Amino acid sequence: MFVAFAIASLLLLTTADGQRRSGVRRTGTPPAKRTASVPRAGTTVRNRIGMEFVSIPKGSFMMGTETTDWRDWSLKPVHRVTINYSIYMGKYEVTQVQWAAVMGSRPSWSSLPGFICDQCPMFQVSWNDAQEFIRKLNEMNDGYTYRLPSEAEWEYACRAGTTTAFAFGNSISSKQANFDGNYPYGGAAKGVYRHHLTPVGSFQPNAWGLYDMHGNVSEWCEDVWHGDYNGAPNDGSAWLTGGENYRRLTDGEDYRRVVRGGAWNSGGNILRSAVRERAGVMGDVGFRLVAVSRSS
Repeated sequence: MFVAFAIASLLLLTTADGQRRSGVRRTGTPPAKRTASVPRAGTTVRNRIGMEFVSIPKGSFMMGTETTDWRDWSLKPVHRVTINYSIYMGKYEVTQVQWAAVMGSRPSWSSLPGFICDQCPMFQVSWNDAQEFIRKLNEMNDGYTYRLPSEAEWEYACRAGTTTAFAFGNSISSKQANFDGNYPYGGAAKGVYRHHLTPVGSFQPNAWGLYDMHGNVSEWCEDVWHGDYNGAPNDGSAWLTGGENYRRLTDGEDYRRVVRGGAWNSGGNILRSAVRERAGVMGDVGFRLVAVSRSS
């Protein structure tokens, strides 16, 4: 059991230094391609429970993918999205110790071997549970409004100016991220399958200093699930109208929402920057947050 920190001191922000297993294989492993004049991420801020946020620059990108693989039907049409506003994106996925500090305790499953550590990402989080965590943060009134990222914000931040399949290039192995290394992507060699979470920050960050955008746990987005991008917003906002109306009685909102990034038990195909899934297994889902200045 963890005791929540005092609200008055909890969040004073200060500046701080498709398919699970894909048979698709690509030849060659070119480095990540960056578009011309890509803006760079700015400062990092951190609150007193250890949540760090990276300033994400304004900009535009092409969302989705042009691949002809039939499993990528939900990633089209490719469309330009312009994010003409400033946000802070979580440097890491929300960790278990951060969850406990805000919520007051850890869930009852907190004895699972290989999945429990202070700096491992929180997992088995429902969409509604993530919203409750966010509600408690926002009640602390620290000058920022916290929320889940939109799909567009998430992909923009994940790509960090790149146009390749991953932030690191067109291939990925389990030396670069925590996923099922038996199913690498883009011609990468097979690697280890860890069968469990890893502490956040265990692998290299992308060019904007964000960690675990590929793998570890899948991450909730704010958007309702839509089968493709026809009619999608092009301004970075979450797509909250229309979309998937199917609800599973035992899981409510979860089956209507989007997750991104793939997880510890995903194949490399799912970890691509453009890939989106409708949540179906809450056990491998966590989240990271966006913080927006209330004065902006």
